[in-house]
Amino acid sequence: MLTVARARADRSSGDDALSRRRLARDGGAYVLVFDEMHGNGPLAGVPIAVKDLVDVAGHRTRCGSRVREDAPAATRDATVIAPLRAAGARLVGKTALVEFAFGATGINEYEGTPRNPHDRARIPGGSSSGSAVAVAEGSAAAALGTDTGGSVRIPAALCGIVGVKPSYGLVPADGVFRLAPSLDHVGVLAPDVASARTVLEVLARIDDKGRAPRVVGIDRRALEESTPEVARAIADALRRWGLELRDVTLPDLAETVAISTTLMYYEAAAVHRDTLASRRERYGNAVRERLDRGLAITEADYRVAQKRARAMRDHVERLFADVDVIAAPTVAFTAPTLVEAEAPDMSTRLVRHTRLWNVVRFPAISLPVPLSGLPVGIQLAAATDADALAAAAALEAAL
Repeated sequence: MLTVARARADRSSGDDALSRRRLARDGGAYVLVFDEMHGNGPLAGVPIAVKDLVDVAGHRTRCGSRVREDAPAATRDATVIAPLRAAGARLVGKTALVEFAFGATGINEYEGTPRNPHDRARIPGGSSSGSAVAVAEGSAAAALGTDTGGSVRIPAALCGIVGVKPSYGLVPADGVFRLAPSLDHVGVLAPDVASARTVLEVLARIDDKGRAPRVVGIDRRALEESTPEVARAIADALRRWGLELRDVTLPDLAETVAISTTLMYYEAAAVHRDTLASRRERYGNAVRERLDRGLAITEADYRVAQKRARAMRDHVERLFADVDVIAAPTVAFTAPTLVEAEAPDMSTRLVRHTRLWNVVRFPAISLPVPLSGLPVGIQLAAATDADALAAAAALEAAL
């Protein structure tokens, strides 16, 4: 994989990424390849891919959907693009995603599904599927993604890279097509923590380097419901880290998924209401069914879910008074095959450990655990972005 540090130190590695990017199209990472030059700055020449929910001036934002195949080209960059250009980054292309980012498998029946670089018969995870594959295959040193329920962290875990969902609002979402505004986070995928941090510091202000973690919170239920392979990998990573482990009780995971589903589906239905009425036949079946479910949610049910979400945030905030970071498997199992991913409950299973952090809006990072087989990700959440990044860097060094 190509790190930001390597791309900065050796501009030719960034040029090499251009040829790798063309090869990566065989893996389905990109829906559009750019031929842009780069400027000067802290990211000079660093190849960065952009999820096709993010406006890039002069190019259409298709959102992985037939609904937007005839959309006009964006007339201006999304807010998040400007600092990348100012820092000298080379934008290399737009990456594939689940239709309208509304799903966690990475499967897109309209534009095609990017293949997991570790086993092309398996899903990459989603919805930021192409961004994860671009980084994992080395055609980009980092990529922008969005995360509404795990869409940066899940593909990062399944593809063996780092995925950062920052705190809510840290990275501006103006010019990014929204799925559910109260849950949407713009995040970064990268091969290592240092690369992710470098890009994130260009995108947003992070005031300090964070505290070195001393106490790690663990909710044992997350390990107990994981596959033996994943549970062993997470337990071994924590053992090698060598910090004090303290039991914590997170909000019930099933309730968290239910609450986040109410929030997400209700808000997504509001975003798509008019277009769904006028171009219904252009939506994929899965997204159309989810939007129909969202239209059936009452405002009263939505308000109840908002109230429960605030209570969950208060609960988690109290936990951070006693622990520096909370660790869990990002996903309870390794990447399913494309056939296995067709199971009706697959998306729900994939997001079970990630959605909480969108609801409570604290930062969470998926970090790969070194293994000889399929990748496993460990998720670290903290009270601040600086602390989450510091914890991820410390664990990465220990591993």
